[in-house]
Amino acid sequence: MNPWRYLAAKGDVEEIPFEIVGPMFSEMFQLFKALHPQISESLMQEIHDRCRPVRFKKKSLILDYGETCGHVFFAARGLVRAIFQREGMEQTCWFMGEGDIVIAVESFYSQQPSLERLVAMEDTDCIALSWDDLQVIYQKHVDFNIIGRKLTELYYRQAIERTKWVCLSAKERYDALFKDYPKFLNRVPDVALASYLGIGKSYLSKIRADVHFQK
Repeated sequence: MNPWRYLAAKGDVEEIPFEIVGPMFSEMFQLFKALHPQISESLMQEIHDRCRPVRFKKKSLILDYGETCGHVFFAARGLVRAIFQREGMEQTCWFMGEGDIVIAVESFYSQQPSLERLVAMEDTDCIALSWDDLQVIYQKHVDFNIIGRKLTELYYRQAIERTKWVCLSAKERYDALFKDYPKFLNRVPDVALASYLGIGKSYLSKIRADVHFQK
């Protein structure tokens, strides 16, 4: 079954050219090897066989509110915005780009309806692995449990570091975001960036003017 059939019907999903798929897997396996250099060939083959490449077109909904996150994605290129609702208003909670794992964490790990929405802000090429296939790989390959643990540790440390930003001013959060995650610079739309920083677009313009002046 094609889990994105309804998106394909709207033209929001398309096949990835064959010549791009190989390098996408190579990039993903480079990440895994950096975390666990002893990764076996049999594990990489199992992952390759169970994964599916997919391209989400710009502005398409990768996951909507109330849907269960049934896949984890490795983003080879593109940009994704994670959104949640607060007091009836949408607010950006994070961005994910090339080299990142794209996931609605609580929904995926609990297999419960998501409180987040994942939206592609650019054409985004991903390698998708389903929840069921992930469990099979964990059962069959001990070394993938090592990779999964190290990935979880990496993203947990990053998330904890970002929680410290709550004590910073909007300007300081702006600086910290692009210092620690330069790949998002000049790519995140103003509305999404202002939403993440918790400020209005006019104040974001002032921050940018100050940054430009300081340069």
